[in-house]
Formats: sequence, C-alpha cells, structure tokens
Amino acid sequence: MSKRLAIVVGGGPAPGINGVISAATVEAVNRDVEVVGILDGFKWLFRGDTSRVIKLTHKNAWPVHSRGGSILRISRDFPEKTFEMINFLLEKS
Repeated sequence: MSKRLAIVVGGGPAPGINGVISAATVEAVNRDVEVVGILDGFKWLFRGDTSRVIKLTHKNAWPVHSRGGSILRISRDFPEKTFEMINFLLEKS
C-alpha cells in the first residue's frame, strides 16, 4: 500500500510556512511517501475540486524554505456545509 501526504495551508499568512512545507516534504519523501500540495488553502476543496494540487519533491520543495509567503498560496474560505463536503471528498477518493 503506497502512502500519500497532502499539505494544505489554511487561514492567513504564517511566517516560516515554506520551511515547514519544505521540511515535511523532504522527510516524507525520504520515507517513501508521495507528497502533494493543495493550492489556495481549502478554497477548491470546499467546492469539491480536487484537481488543484501539485506534486512536491526534494527538487521543488527544498529551495523554498527561505522564501516569504506560501508556495501553496492561502485562502480564508470557510464552507457552510463542512461535514457534508468532507464526506463527499472522502467518497470520491
């Protein structure tokens, strides 16, 4: 069974978030875990769109630890029907 880790950044700006994304990606890849980054926080997930992802690897995640902002971008979306959407997404996967 292969393992996959999804990283999503929700809420407002978080100092050092790229360092966290970078370190988590490198550690997961070293443990043979596939890593994907969810773009724009929960914005698209809350709309049922699971296509807004990027594959994270040593090559594209390691150099970002010193950049400001978030390479995955953020949003402050808040769904009205959180539990229904989570169940919908789980059924799709």
